[in-house]
Amino acid sequence: MKTCIGCKYADWKRSKNGALHPSGEGQCTYEVKIPQLPNAKSWSSKPYVSYGFISRKNSFDTDCLHYTK
Repeated sequence: MKTCIGCKYADWKRSKNGALHPSGEGQCTYEVKIPQLPNAKSWSSKPYVSYGFISRKNSFDTDCLHYTK
């Protein structure tokens, strides 16, 4: 899927009365697990994951590998 609509990892921003916020913003709650490396290996720079901002109003260029209903 190229949008996060319907994905179980989508946490959409809500208004005070609990309705979906008109901004369409949210956050992806999928937790990325970075593998442990053997002692003889190391990362050249520390990997990081962004905050996972999503929007009901935009779509991605490619399908999400982790989209789950």
